[in-house]
Amino acid sequence: MVSHDGGSFVVKKVAKKSASRTHGRSARGRAPGRATRERAKNGKTSATHQKPSAKRKSSRRAEHRTPMRRSKGIRRSRVTAPPPEARASRFRPGSPRRRLIAALVVMSLVMLAIVARVAFLQTTEAETLRSAGADQWTRSYDIAAQRGTVFDRHGNELAMSVPAVSVSINPKLVENGPATIQLLDDLLELPDATTAELLDEIESKDRGFVYVARQADAAVGDQISSMRLAGVNVDRESRREMPGGDTGRSVIGRTNIDGEGIAGLELQYDDVLTGSGGSRSREVAPNGRSIPGSETVTEQPIAGDDLVLTLDRSIQFSTEQVLLEKVSEIGARGATAIVIETKTGEILSMASVRLDAVAGEYQVTSGNFAAVDAYEPGSVAKVITVASALSEGLVTPDTSYEVPWRKQYYDDLLKDSHQHPNEWMSVSQILIESSNIGTIMVQQEMGRALHRDYMSAFGLGEKTALDFPGESPGILKESKDLWGSERVTVAYGQGVSSTSLQLAGAINTIANGGTYVAPKLVKATVGPDGSVTEAAPAEERRVVSEEAAAQTRAMMREVVCRGTATRAQVDGLSIAGKTGTAFKAADNGTYFNENGERIYYASFVGFFPADDPEVTVLVSVDEPPAGTNDRFGGTAAAPVFAELAPTLIHELGIRPAAGTTGCE
Repeated sequence: MVSHDGGSFVVKKVAKKSASRTHGRSARGRAPGRATRERAKNGKTSATHQKPSAKRKSSRRAEHRTPMRRSKGIRRSRVTAPPPEARASRFRPGSPRRRLIAALVVMSLVMLAIVARVAFLQTTEAETLRSAGADQWTRSYDIAAQRGTVFDRHGNELAMSVPAVSVSINPKLVENGPATIQLLDDLLELPDATTAELLDEIESKDRGFVYVARQADAAVGDQISSMRLAGVNVDRESRREMPGGDTGRSVIGRTNIDGEGIAGLELQYDDVLTGSGGSRSREVAPNGRSIPGSETVTEQPIAGDDLVLTLDRSIQFSTEQVLLEKVSEIGARGATAIVIETKTGEILSMASVRLDAVAGEYQVTSGNFAAVDAYEPGSVAKVITVASALSEGLVTPDTSYEVPWRKQYYDDLLKDSHQHPNEWMSVSQILIESSNIGTIMVQQEMGRALHRDYMSAFGLGEKTALDFPGESPGILKESKDLWGSERVTVAYGQGVSSTSLQLAGAINTIANGGTYVAPKLVKATVGPDGSVTEAAPAEERRVVSEEAAAQTRAMMREVVCRGTATRAQVDGLSIAGKTGTAFKAADNGTYFNENGERIYYASFVGFFPADDPEVTVLVSVDEPPAGTNDRFGGTAAAPVFAELAPTLIHELGIRPAAGTTGCE
């Protein structure tokens, strides 16, 4: 179309050139046409095909690549390409440096994670992994430490551990079960019930470990081990034995099947006697069997400390035998006896015997009834009342009272042991003849509160320093808590209770010049390396004056010579002592048994030589037969003292002072 303003030529020319350029670009990528090849050949180019300038080239790139197509009567609009900035943001390849840095960071984090995991496995998890690996081919076993030995004061063994074995089976690995069990039965002499249970275990194969025998003889264990029976294990352990039989059993106590103390000193000093266990390992084959020669000790056990007691094994044995003979002779329920070295408080023997209802015979008990059973001391307590009043200066041995044989106190009519007319009795006579009413009169000089304080100072009402397992503190009420006739009966040993151990310590105070010395049972401990640690000296305290103690000893000597304890006499030896006959409380809350008979507890405590005592002995007989003459302290307990005294003189080398005689 030609404009009328004279510019049509320019428009047509531009349109023509634009069409030519568009046509040329649309032909790119195809074989060049003839005209184009001829122009290239002749090196001639028309003005319309000259190389465009940079400015024109850039302008053309902005145009649409597809040439304008014209149809008759139709004019299409021109489509233009997006601007260069948009294409650059869409197709820019990115920065290689950033990609490299990102890749390096990722690789570093991965490497750090790997290093951290390796370090964790080699440190925190190392032991767990090693154990898991070792569990696949090794088995660990504990080695029990050797338990300490218990010695007497002279180094004689009272209790010791000897080698033994435990035999067990793994029912899942046992081959030919009946034959294996029959062999073990022949060697170990198993009960029929045990063999039946073992056969059932092998048949069911539910468990991987079953004990056959514990603490079996070590020689038999070695024989079984040498046979290498499939599924049969033999392990070392120890067995507690007392070389002297039952000697000292009441004090030493016992251990259980695993060697742990469960009674007596074995329990009290279990931590001392028990050492530090070790361990061993052995390799096993894939089938679970142990590999011979693969056993190694991974940690050596450390033996426990030894205990050195104050007991004398010979004196302990003699004490037990004398008690057994006496209770068998009179038919008592049982008896206890304690022998104390006067000046040190060291216990030379402490025995308990009792009738075993099942076995039907008297035996040395594993229970120390001398320390755990409390009873009313009876007339032995009169020694405490008289000595206390003498020490306070309220009476003298010659102070006299008019004493009836019975008297009303509160709601009770109290009596002496025998009927007599009202008579004047000195304090000495009151103690020698064991007058209940006279002793009450002496106590009333002091008053209940002061009397109670003295009884406590003598060691009643609290446990001794031994603190023996199960030891009883006895009963000693405060003076304000006494009710009715209890306020006066405590003067002669009723309404108060003590153990034999407490009572022996109390009377030993008189023998020791008025100074209480706490009972002592352990002399020293000996470590695995042989080091000896001496026990601390026994606690001491002044209770009564030396003069009061000497006066009381003189009275007690007369008790043996012409009072209630004449059966405690020993030829050529001066002895001081006191008898006690108390009523024993029954389970029904009375002093009578189911047959309506009185229940008695008979005692005697004495020491010798009377002028310079070296040893104090207390004998108590539990439930001597009622209705017989053997129910009293002077008839049941005093003879035991007299029979035991010669042994003590011999074993301790006691030599009476020159000129000292018995009761002549």
